[in-house]
Formats: sequence, C-alpha cells, structure tokens
Amino acid sequence: MTTHHGATTPTIPGTLPPETVLLASTVPHAVPMRPPSGAWGLVVVAVRTTDAAGAPVRYTGDAPAPDPAHTDTAALLAGVWLPEPPPAILHAGDVVVRPHTSTTDSALTDVEVLVAMRGEWRTVGTWEAVDARWPHEVAMTVLVHMRYLADAALQDAQWVTLTGPIAAAMPDWLSRGLGLAGEPAASAPRRVPDGLAELLEAGLLTEGDQIVLDEHTATVQAGGVLHHGPDEFAVSTVNALATHLCDFTANGWHLWRRAHDNRLLADLRTELARR
Repeated sequence: MTTHHGATTPTIPGTLPPETVLLASTVPHAVPMRPPSGAWGLVVVAVRTTDAAGAPVRYTGDAPAPDPAHTDTAALLAGVWLPEPPPAILHAGDVVVRPHTSTTDSALTDVEVLVAMRGEWRTVGTWEAVDARWPHEVAMTVLVHMRYLADAALQDAQWVTLTGPIAAAMPDWLSRGLGLAGEPAASAPRRVPDGLAELLEAGLLTEGDQIVLDEHTATVQAGGVLHHGPDEFAVSTVNALATHLCDFTANGWHLWRRAHDNRLLADLRTELARR
C-alpha cells in the first residue's frame, strides 16, 4: 500500500547545505519533474532507503523487490542543482539525477542517473514516463553507486597508508614478509580518488588543514586522505567519512567545510574547476 506523506513539506536536515532540494520524503507537488532554468542536473548529497526497500542485493529465494510505484523506498533523497556538467575527473564518486520532460506525456518525467567515474560521466540508469514518485524509483540505484564508489576510494586511501607510512614504520623483515617492500615507489596509488589531492596541489588546501562537519573534525593529509580519531593510521576519504558520521549515505563534498573560513569543499572544488 502506498504511504501517503503529510500535508506539509518536511524540513531538510540541518547537516545539509541551505540550497539543498528535498526529493524524498516530501509532498508530491514539491518533487521537481524537470530541472529549473539554467540547471543541468541535481547532484545527490544524501540518500537513505526505507526498511520496506529491503537489501540492495537480492539472492535466489529472497523476497522480490517492492514496487516503488506503490511503496516508499526512499526515506531521504536530497541534492543540489548544478548549472552545468562539472569535470568528472574532479567529481569522482558524485551521483547526479537528471529529470526531463517525458517524450510521451508532458505531465510525466524521464529520469537519468549518472555517476562520475574513470574521468567521465556514465549513465547507470534510466526511467521513462514516471510520475512524482520517481525519487522512489531511483533511490536504490543512487544508493548502490554512491556506496560502491565511496568504498572503492576508501580502499585506495587505506592502501596508500598501508604501503606508505605504515610500511615505513615496520621492521624491514615484516614489510617484506607482508609483501609491502618496494610498494610505495612501485605501485601504490599516490592520489586518492574522492580525496583532496587536486585541492592540495592547487594550494586551496594544505596538509594539516582541518575540515569540519557539525561537531566532527578531520585533518587533511598527504595524498588527499583524511585523518579522524585517535589512531594515527586511521584514514578515510571525503564521502566515506561523511557517510560514517551521518545517518545516511552522503556526498561529503557538500557537507565538509574548511575550518578556518567555513567554505564548503564543493565550493573549493568549483573554484579549482574554473581556473
């Protein structure tokens, strides 16, 4: 049975930037069916599915996925409009939704979901002629890709740390025994996707800078990794750490702010792209 929302538009969580557009959960008339004038697409900054949505991966014997036309699958889906397609190489890990006026019925919308990966924007899902419940149609696809890309970047950051400072702190016999000898110079990735390496190289951030998300603080380290917590070797990345700290899957570029001037990392990234 379809869950009916309340009569008023729910408020946007305070963690999200003020320009955030709420797609779910909200009243149907508040769901955009096409981009506003001058907008290219909406980069998702927060997504959380409902219990009714079930697991993102289903196996033989599992219950079938619910029909989003009749079941709310998105507890939270929100984003920020982008005026144009940004350079994918700087936006690795971003997921964008693009609603268009349907070619078959002007009251409906066609929706495309794109991800920035391997230096290009790739379409990972399309839906045709859907109504204002389209956020529930796309929520699981958005969630899966945001998590996958964040996890992949986190693994790269952990590998950089393992083969760099951790290996350097080990006795030679131990690093050789673990197969880490020679890794830093030979094959370890020095620039972390979903990291801050480009901002460091451009001078928009420096090693040791602090960034904040609500009451949480992280420190920018070499290679674009983030340090958070008491363990000196505990590293993370922009999106993975934001997701760990929030109660939703997050795009941390629109949540983390440079501590000394309160500028969003997303704004610093845009400044770099315009140089």
